Order: sequence, then C-alpha cells, then structure tokens
Amino acid sequence: MNMRALSALVGAALLATALPAFLFPTVANAQPFNGPMGVSGRWAIDLPRSKFNAALTGPPPLSGELDVTIDDGKALAWTLVEVDEAGVAALQFAHGVLDGPPTLAVVNLNLVKISVQRVGQSAVTVTTHGNEGERHQSMKVTRTDPDTLLVEQDIDGKPGPPDQTLILTRMK
Repeated sequence: MNMRALSALVGAALLATALPAFLFPTVANAQPFNGPMGVSGRWAIDLPRSKFNAALTGPPPLSGELDVTIDDGKALAWTLVEVDEAGVAALQFAHGVLDGPPTLAVVNLNLVKISVQRVGQSAVTVTTHGNEGERHQSMKVTRTDPDTLLVEQDIDGKPGPPDQTLILTRMK
C-alpha cells in the first residue's frame, strides 16, 4: 500500500472515531449507567416464546423461575431454578457487583467465577470465567419492558447470533 493510501486510511479511521463524539456530544460524554434496573422480584420462563438449543444445553426445561433479590444499582443477586422431568435441571445462586471484579456463584452445586457488567440502563452481561481452554459463557439480560426480560445466551463462544434466547415474564 502506498503512503497516500495509508494516510487516507488512517485519516478516515480517525474521522470515524471522532465524528460520533462531535455529532453526539451528550452520548460521548454521558455519565455511566447507574441506578437499579427495575428487575427485583420473581420471573418465570415463557417457554413458548423462548428458543432453546438442545444440541448445546439438552432439552428445554418444563419450567423455570428467576428470583432477583437485590437490584440496588450497585449489585444484582438472584436465584434461578429450572425443572425438568427428573426434577431440578439447573440451580444457580449469584451475587455480583455491577462493573466490579469477578465473584463466585453457585451453578448446579459447582463454584463458578462470574462477572456482571452493565451494558445499558436496563441491561447487563453476565459472563462466566473458566480456566484456559474451558468454554466461556455469557448472558445478556435486558429488561425490555416493566414485565419482560430478554436473555440472550452465548454458550459456544463463537461470534454470531445468540445460541439461546429466553423470555422471562414478571410473576404477579
């Protein structure tokens, strides 16, 4: 590549980087997200609206319930129980500081290191951190309206659409 083409490429890259901050200064200088997400309470998996990937996780559960006990803008704590024909299919207890260091959670009676990062005012990504070579999973959880959570799971660690999409509705 000649120097003129390289200079043009570098200039275009710098312009593309600076332009959003110039055009949208409130977004570029926005304060970090804070405050509660509004997800405290009990939620049930809406099985008909959810999409499962049996090849990665096995058959879908018969039911599932999420109980969010802490949502104070600083941390999230939750319990998740999924039930299948044999009984408890999945069990999870977690308490993670938002945008904080990784912490330990209990997943199916195993200790798993997780982190919880805000990715929007009403969204977080929960990521598992395994040993080198182990599968890393992530779940982006978004409150799409006051009574609906969208959970997009990346199980295989490969780029692309979510491996599973779960819809949870607030239990009243």
